[in-house]
Amino acid sequence: MAVNSNLAVESSPASRASERLRVLIAADDQTLRSTLSRYILREWPAATITACNDSGPALARKLTALHGYDLILTGCDFASSSRFWDEGGLRWLEQIRDGGLHPPIVVVAECGSEYTAVQTMAAGAADYLPQELLSRELLIGRIQRLLGDPNEGGTERTREARRTAAHMGVRPYGYELLECLDYSGRRAVFLARSRELERQVVLKTLCADEGSLTLDPEYQRFAREFNLISYFDHPAVAGIFEFKASRRHCYIAMEYFPRGDLRRRMRRGLGPEEGLELFSALLDALQLVHEAGIVHRDIKPSNVMLRDRDRVALIDFGLARQVSDFVNLTIAGEVHGTPYYMSPEQAEGHETDERSDLYSCGVLLYELLSGEKPFRGDSVPAILDQHVHAPVPALPPPWASLQPILARLLEKSPEARYQDVAGVRSDLRATGIRTR
Repeated sequence: MAVNSNLAVESSPASRASERLRVLIAADDQTLRSTLSRYILREWPAATITACNDSGPALARKLTALHGYDLILTGCDFASSSRFWDEGGLRWLEQIRDGGLHPPIVVVAECGSEYTAVQTMAAGAADYLPQELLSRELLIGRIQRLLGDPNEGGTERTREARRTAAHMGVRPYGYELLECLDYSGRRAVFLARSRELERQVVLKTLCADEGSLTLDPEYQRFAREFNLISYFDHPAVAGIFEFKASRRHCYIAMEYFPRGDLRRRMRRGLGPEEGLELFSALLDALQLVHEAGIVHRDIKPSNVMLRDRDRVALIDFGLARQVSDFVNLTIAGEVHGTPYYMSPEQAEGHETDERSDLYSCGVLLYELLSGEKPFRGDSVPAILDQHVHAPVPALPPPWASLQPILARLLEKSPEARYQDVAGVRSDLRATGIRTR
C-alpha cells in the first residue's frame, strides 16, 4: 500500500505531471486518516498517499510542501466551537489559499453545520464533507468531480499540457487540461474542460516574476481584462467564466471558439468578399464596446474570434481601458500593443480613444482586401515610423471605391479620422458594396 508517513515531496514539477494520483491526508484522527486512505486506494491502487497528523495552522506552515500533491484531504473538528474560533478559526485555510494556487482542499468536518460549510468554502476549501455522511462512494465522486478520473492517462497533448502547468506550479482545480495553446515562461494558455460547466474553455494563466503577483503590471492587465469583459453579456464579446488569483498565480477561464481566430482564417485563404463580411461584423462588435465606454487598444486578427461565417467576438481586453479613466494607462513614451496594427498616437505613446481602434480597423481592412499589411519594416521602430509618416497605400483596383474610407480610417491625426463606427458604416453603405 503506497502510504507515506512524512510530509515531504522530492520529485520535480515536470516529473510529477505524469505520475498517478498524489494525495495528502492531514488529520489528527488516525481512524479518519486510515478510512480515507482505504477508500482512495480501493479506487486508485496506484495512488501515492502521504498521511500526517498536521492540520489547521500546522498544515498552513508547510505551504511549500503542499504543491507536490493533486489533492489535500484534511479533517476539521468544529465540536468545540468557542475554542475553535478563539484559535483563529479558518485563518489557516485562508493562509494556504493566499500562498498560491494550491491543490484543491477537501475539508472533512466533524460536528459541522451549514454555517461552517459556508465559512469553510469561503475560506478557500474546494469541497466540504460532513464526517457523519462520509462513504467511499461520496468521497470518490467528489474527487472525480474535482480532478476527473486520475486513472485516465490522456493524449500526448494532454500530458504535455499537464507537464507545462506543473512546471509553472499552476494547478487550476475544477479543470481538465487538454492542450497547451501557447507558452512563454510566465504565461500560458490552455484548452481545458470545465467540470462544473461541462464545456471546453480557454485558461489564460500567469505566474509571478518576483514578489507578490498583485504588484505585477501583467496581473493588473489580467484583472482589468476580467473586469471589463464581465461587463458584457453579448455574442460580440467573448464570454468569461472565472478569475482566480493568489500571491503567486492567477488564471482566467474564458469562452473557447472552435472555429479559431481571424488570423488563422486569413492564413488559410480568405476572399475579399468574405473579408468584408467579417470586417462588417468586427465593426458591430467594436460599436458595442465603444458604446460601453471602452477602448480596446489591441485590435488585430488574432483578437477577433469567429463564431460563424459572418459573426465575430472580440477577446483580449488586457490593454483596454475605460474612456472615463482619469489615469492614462500608457506611460508617456511606453508603447503597448501590436506594431503592425498600432495607431500613430499609440506608436508615439500618446493618449488614445475610440479613434485609435478605428485606425487599427483600417489596417485590418487593407489586409483583408489586399492580402498584405499596409505598413511594414525590418524592425519595430521602422514599422512604427511608417504609421506616423508613411502615406496610405492604394487598394487593388477592384476595391478602389473603398479607398476614401481606408484613407480616412488611416488618417494620422485622430481629429481627421472617423470619429465613430457609425460614420464608417454610413460611408460603406454609400459605396453600394454589400457587406452584410
